Amino acid sequence: MLSSFLLVVLQESFSSLAEEIRDLQLDNGLRVIVLPFGEAPVVAFHVHVQVGAIDEPLGQSGLAHFAEHMAFKGSAHFGSRYWPREREAMARADEAWGAYERALQSPPGEWEESDLEDLRDRFLALDRRAVALGDPGSFDRAVEMVGGLNQNAATDVDSTDYWVTLPSNQVETWFWLARQQFGGPVMREFYAERDVVLGERREGPESNPREAGLDALVAAAFTAHPYRDPVLGHRQDLERLDRPEMLAFWRRHYTADRMVLAIVGRVDAEDVLDLAEQYLGDLPKGNLGRERRTQEPPPAGPRTLSLSWDSAPMALVGWRIPSLVGRSGWVHAALGDLLFEGASARVPDALLTRQRFVAQLDWGSGFPGSLDPNLMVALLLPRADATVETCVDSLQAVVNEFALQGPTPREMTGVRRRLEISFLQGIQGRAELAEALAWAVAEEPGGWLGFFQTVQVIRSLEAAEVQEASQALSVNRRVVAQVGPIPAEVKP
Repeated sequence: MLSSFLLVVLQESFSSLAEEIRDLQLDNGLRVIVLPFGEAPVVAFHVHVQVGAIDEPLGQSGLAHFAEHMAFKGSAHFGSRYWPREREAMARADEAWGAYERALQSPPGEWEESDLEDLRDRFLALDRRAVALGDPGSFDRAVEMVGGLNQNAATDVDSTDYWVTLPSNQVETWFWLARQQFGGPVMREFYAERDVVLGERREGPESNPREAGLDALVAAAFTAHPYRDPVLGHRQDLERLDRPEMLAFWRRHYTADRMVLAIVGRVDAEDVLDLAEQYLGDLPKGNLGRERRTQEPPPAGPRTLSLSWDSAPMALVGWRIPSLVGRSGWVHAALGDLLFEGASARVPDALLTRQRFVAQLDWGSGFPGSLDPNLMVALLLPRADATVETCVDSLQAVVNEFALQGPTPREMTGVRRRLEISFLQGIQGRAELAEALAWAVAEEPGGWLGFFQTVQVIRSLEAAEVQEASQALSVNRRVVAQVGPIPAEVKP
């Protein structure tokens, strides 16, 4: 545990950073946040894009995550062995795929199996020719050659993020590469990468009982809101996606006004802002914004579902909670900590230590996203002498007791301190600071100014608001997914 002195030092050093922030919005809507930080000649870049699974058209689930893969395949100016010929080869492959897909969707009996195989073979041959004309690995090699570290990206239901750390003398190199990455990806190796994405599904929810249970839990909890669809997409949707659909999705959603770039490290802020204007100032500006999302209706009561799986029995329990943007995020962080985090928290103390019903316990909030009303989820693996139903009932009893009594003054003092320490320790590095700033500017109502008020928000948390939040974790707002062998008496 940090001493009080070290905690004060962390807080003072964090607060002083606000004076160094430079914030610029380009004419196309791109926000650029620069924070000169540290003595080592290293810079962290983080791009937050307001596009996720919630933005996918019906029947095209998985596009947002797939687009993240495509962003590293290069552009017309970078990653091609001979672009005019490659462009033509791509177009022919797309045409061949379209012909094959239309044949597959024709009425039964209209096409002979041998004719379908011929169409598929023609598509595969043309796609191989297109792939041979590209060099999709050139982007990653370029980053490695200039000393880049930790280059990666991630997509969730709410957004997509890209990040990398480079030496300070390679700032302009990053901007040139970013112009290729975000300004004109050509979706090179699209159909081969589609197989990679399908492989992620096979290794995830199609073979992992825990991930399958989470997908089922979310699908049961959200009947109208797009949170219901998995980030990886549905298999049938993925199998039908084509390059023109991906290009249309990118042009619709990867617009400058939906991007925030945060740069943290040893840089000259004015030089960085000039480079941003030079390389990214002509990225297209969207004029549509994010589409309105269907609101999930209030739950009509508890829901329980069972998944037959050759695995140890487990239960995934989810309760509907509000959006976690702003203060609500910290209220629910405190609630989750007091209920689940650490051996002395209410749930593990009861289920793991005293009652000994549960062999393993995990939890999370903001699932599958945090911008809109979402779920707080608990995972329970019963001991051999306990049933799933017993564990779920015991968990709900602990939650109900907390909702009735609320946290004690000692619990509130402890949780405020733990959250403050966790927050300050979590933003000590350049990359972590860049990520947090990008998120705050893009998604939090207070922007980066509100970000620097986080410690004050944590310290002001009250027992009454945590107790009120816990009262939403009721049986009537609960969804339970039971995963494991189905007892013989309930099998059809």
